[in-house]
Amino acid sequence: MEKRLAKSEVWQARIPTKLARDLEQDAEVFGLNGRSEIVREALTMLHRRADEQRMADGIAEYYGGKQAPLPAGIDR
Repeated sequence: MEKRLAKSEVWQARIPTKLARDLEQDAEVFGLNGRSEIVREALTMLHRRADEQRMADGIAEYYGGKQAPLPAGIDR
């Protein structure tokens, strides 16, 4: 990965008009103002999901595809 000196970057994408309208409605639910806040939140959520998937994949690899044990005190 290249070394980056800037503290922020600009990322852009063209999206379908319907998705844009849907995202504006979604933004109201979360109290987000403007496209920059919408994009930042969406990318943060994407990153969080990827982190969770990496952890789940690591657990599955560790247990060899078998069911991971539940924490102590938790019954099925």
